[in-house]
Amino acid sequence: MKSMLIRNGHIVTASDQFKGDILIQDGKIAAIGRDLKVQTLETIDALGKYIFPGGIDAHIHMEVPCSDGSISAGYDTDSIAAAVGGTTTILDYVLQENGRSLEESVSRWSEKSKLSAIDYGFHLIITQANDRTFNELNLLVEQGITSFKLFMANDIAMTDKELFRFMSEFKIQGCTACIHAENKEIIATLQEQYVSQGNISPTYHAKSRPEPTEVEAINRAITLSELTGCITLIAHISTSRGLKLVQEAKDRGIPVLAETCPHYLLLSEDKYELEGHESAKYVLSPPLRNPDNFEGLWSGVLNGAVNIIASDHNGFYYSTHKQLGKEDFRKIPNGAPGIEHRFSLIYHHGMKRGMELSRFVELVSTNPAKIFGLYPQKGTIAPGSDADLILFDPEAEQVITAKNQYQKSDYTPYEQTKIQGKIDTVLLRGERIVYQGKYVGTLGKGNYLKRTIQ
Repeated sequence: MKSMLIRNGHIVTASDQFKGDILIQDGKIAAIGRDLKVQTLETIDALGKYIFPGGIDAHIHMEVPCSDGSISAGYDTDSIAAAVGGTTTILDYVLQENGRSLEESVSRWSEKSKLSAIDYGFHLIITQANDRTFNELNLLVEQGITSFKLFMANDIAMTDKELFRFMSEFKIQGCTACIHAENKEIIATLQEQYVSQGNISPTYHAKSRPEPTEVEAINRAITLSELTGCITLIAHISTSRGLKLVQEAKDRGIPVLAETCPHYLLLSEDKYELEGHESAKYVLSPPLRNPDNFEGLWSGVLNGAVNIIASDHNGFYYSTHKQLGKEDFRKIPNGAPGIEHRFSLIYHHGMKRGMELSRFVELVSTNPAKIFGLYPQKGTIAPGSDADLILFDPEAEQVITAKNQYQKSDYTPYEQTKIQGKIDTVLLRGERIVYQGKYVGTLGKGNYLKRTIQ
């Protein structure tokens, strides 16, 4: 029996924190206590460090196709970046490819994901709202895929009729709808107007997606959740008004949940005023907003209105992928890299705003595990749970740079950001995959996670 003992750590869960030891046997947490008297093959002294459950990033995009046939970064590099950044489980949004069934899309993605350095699961992005797709939903649930993304904007947007149909079935199946909430028709109209006037720079990406286009769509998604009873997560909320609508709906008993991302908490629309094409680095949807939204969003992070914080990672290159829209902002691939820095950014800025450590764990690990059918295997530190553990040094400092990151992207939206606190050691099911901040694991060690209905 392979065993390890971590001594003298400050153990933090979503409900508790205390000084103690953790005994690991065969990849699982076997015991937690003070001054455990056991003989093990390996001992780690965690004095002065926090021990967190492994981070769960429930919103990432690997190998996103671009209009020129290229793709963004994949599991071979960015699952390593996730590990170094304190994330031991990812949920990847698998795109239903044109002409393919959901099962065919998952099968192809399963081959790509075998390279993963960390554990992983899938959401499905439904792009073809037809009978064939509808009739295979139960087969995906049997495979452990219990959440599906539905778009209200972009080329793969569903009509309200289609949204209602699929969300009604999700309710029956016990699945979660993850909604990209923006108003397709208004955005498309504004985009056409700007381009016809010769306004083609990245600035107009944001101008064509003003705050009301998100707020209206969030309200509509809440209405659909209320009518169908479907558990509905509003993805990447960027506005305080939108978050307020979700909280009010929760108060009325509607089963809606809120997700936001570090970039909406830390970056603002002034990034769209950079010279030349530089603003393309920050083209994502919804776009960055007026900084007036910061206080409302951070308030929701601290008081419970926000359920999870995810990266919405897209491993694009500025030098290639983001250059595609130089003649038309509509062609710039939407998204930015963030899988590596989510954990540390939220810790640093959360602590500055008075966040409790247990609330931090809740946002970056425990709530994603509970919402998406992984708890208590993941998302906590408890006997029987996977020994996915982060040893975090709160006294160390770091500076985020593209040069020093593991992410394959040639830029980071957080260039030169100074961070208090640093990940020292990461364990995946009891195996050390990060040591002294460096990746020491092996690609392909990640397991597929078959999720359960909550």
